Amino acid sequence: MTPTDLVRECREAMRRGADFPTLWHSIIKRHPAVKGVPVQRLDGDRPYVEVPLIRGDWLVIDNDARTVRLR
Repeated sequence: MTPTDLVRECREAMRRGADFPTLWHSIIKRHPAVKGVPVQRLDGDRPYVEVPLIRGDWLVIDNDARTVRLR
């Protein structure tokens, strides 16, 4: 499974109503591309979560906007 597969799986789960804690426990935490724990960040007043991946990029989850992407 690639990071792109991880993004796809997370997006599908969010469309079905999953929030970040659910994504973390059911999908992200067990994925082989994940390197570490989530880091909460702010963009102005908007919170989002980043999860480091083994190849050096980050999985970015904005629960309010219901988006998941790679950075």
